[in-house]
Amino acid sequence: MDAFAVFLFHAHSGLRYLVLLVGVASFLYSLLAAVTRRPWDRGGRVLLITFVAFVDIQVLLGLVLVFFWPFYPAMWGHITTMVAAAAVAHFTNIYNRRRPPESISHMPVALGVAAALILIVAGTAAIGRPIL
Repeated sequence: MDAFAVFLFHAHSGLRYLVLLVGVASFLYSLLAAVTRRPWDRGGRVLLITFVAFVDIQVLLGLVLVFFWPFYPAMWGHITTMVAAAAVAHFTNIYNRRRPPESISHMPVALGVAAALILIVAGTAAIGRPIL
């Protein structure tokens, strides 16, 4: 295995911690803001956009890694759930952005980020890797 493939593997494996950290932060922030009925704000928007960006980078690294790392059947479950997680994260961002400003709230973000995190955990478990 060449050095580039090993670098990609470690980058992809290490980035998952940032994805999970920002995802949990976005979920908790949005959930707390929804429970306390705070209006949609910059903090929620920045956390959501950062989460979506990290998920996108993670998926991109993973898709490139498919061409350089040995492929085995369990990878199909991993790829499927991770692409689904990215789609859910994007849908959450788009859904909130397209709502009228007076109806934007934190609860759809909390639910969307939670769904994406569940898919990420399932996708990581599909290949037998630990979450943390």
